Amino acid sequence: MNDLDDNDPPPDEIRDAKTIARRTLALFGTVGVALGAPRDDVLQWLKESNLWDELSPLEGAYLSDINPTRRQNIDATWKSEGLTVLLWALGKISVLPAPNQQCDTSIFQKLLPPYASISAADFISSAERRSDDALLAMADELMDLHWHARDAQINGREMSADLDIEIIQERHLAINWAIGYDGLPWDEVTTDT
Repeated sequence: MNDLDDNDPPPDEIRDAKTIARRTLALFGTVGVALGAPRDDVLQWLKESNLWDELSPLEGAYLSDINPTRRQNIDATWKSEGLTVLLWALGKISVLPAPNQQCDTSIFQKLLPPYASISAADFISSAERRSDDALLAMADELMDLHWHARDAQINGREMSADLDIEIIQERHLAINWAIGYDGLPWDEVTTDT
């Protein structure tokens, strides 16, 4: 007998290091274009590195559109905050910036192919991730920060100066994906608080 109702979400399953590494590289392609990298070069690199199929449907549509809207570009730029979380999950950066401080996007080229001195295949095959406990603790921390920011927003209170809801939301989404929250794919991950 099945203990799960057909309407229940699948159980959370923390994603493995190689899956996180592939998502990191696909996301880097999207963020890179949003930050001004030549679209054709990025598309070629993604295809040559067998990463095109790692793109989410929204990322694929964005990268395939030769004239994305200003809103699409802004949304893709904000994904840099999620990319920072994925790099943290892989142990490539030691701490996340403060929850009111945007990430330093220059770090991406130092750590990620095709700019860093590692191929995409080697980046994926050598990937390791933080422990389940560390990922779950970060998910709890980001959910708590997000709750405080949303609570202030919903109740018309001034948000604490040490919180930026946009930064926190993007980071919360990325960690929820990494921990397999409800088993949802990247474009569908929720940031419940």
